[in-house]
Amino acid sequence: MAPGMTEASKILSLEPHGADAFVGESPLYEWGRIYGGLVIAQSVCAAMKTIDTEGHNIHSLHAYFILGGDPNEPVRYEVDRLRNGRSFSTRRVVARQSGGAILNLSCSFQRDEEGPDISTAAIPKGLKSPEESKEIDWGIGVDARLEHESTDPASHRVWTKYTGPLGDTTEEHLAALAYLSDTNPMDAIVTAHPAHSLVADESSELTWDDVYMAASLDHAVWFHRAVRADQWLLFDLAPHQIKGTRGLATGDVFTADGELVATVAQQGLIRVRPETG
Repeated sequence: MAPGMTEASKILSLEPHGADAFVGESPLYEWGRIYGGLVIAQSVCAAMKTIDTEGHNIHSLHAYFILGGDPNEPVRYEVDRLRNGRSFSTRRVVARQSGGAILNLSCSFQRDEEGPDISTAAIPKGLKSPEESKEIDWGIGVDARLEHESTDPASHRVWTKYTGPLGDTTEEHLAALAYLSDTNPMDAIVTAHPAHSLVADESSELTWDDVYMAASLDHAVWFHRAVRADQWLLFDLAPHQIKGTRGLATGDVFTADGELVATVAQQGLIRVRPETG
């Protein structure tokens, strides 16, 4: 670790490693693997470093999780410049460790253009404030508070903000939002799962890992506008479908003032462990 580098300062920090290639490190997470949002965020940072056209900001990303990452090993990000246009730029990023590719991400950047600003999605009414919501011991770089969880209808809402070091550039805050975007989709998916009662029961000693063997499969974010990722954001997600061992959650991200800043979708693998199912 570089002198003065904290665990959180690793999150959006990359070093050049050849032509359109970069290397990033991971903090140590308690679950022993690299957090998927970290690989997404660092992939976005790597792609941003290859954007030469001024005013092009990321508007969407689509990623496939391939292998779990080892936080004790650096990650190499290889960027492919698929298109450099006047209005749009497109990048593909492959994140690799010694065992092979761990993530494949495509992202698109657009020059800001004048036009209408209309949102049909609305922040839920009657929300608890972050201070009134239940603190989640989530991990490095994230302050997360569970605002609401229910199974009928199935839904999962979390207040969250980025706590790592951030500058004032739009790019840094969008990358930090990408980091936050993986905080609760899997929790949203399992609110519709028949086995969720085993974890939700306060009298039960079973934990998530006791009941589920779970992994994120693919992930998408649509960025609607610039955002301050170091201020409270509400992730309002709900399960869309569970079929077999795959589930899908979708939802929106709002500022505390109710402005829609992003939309998130994630598909995950949910297997119930034989000893509990």
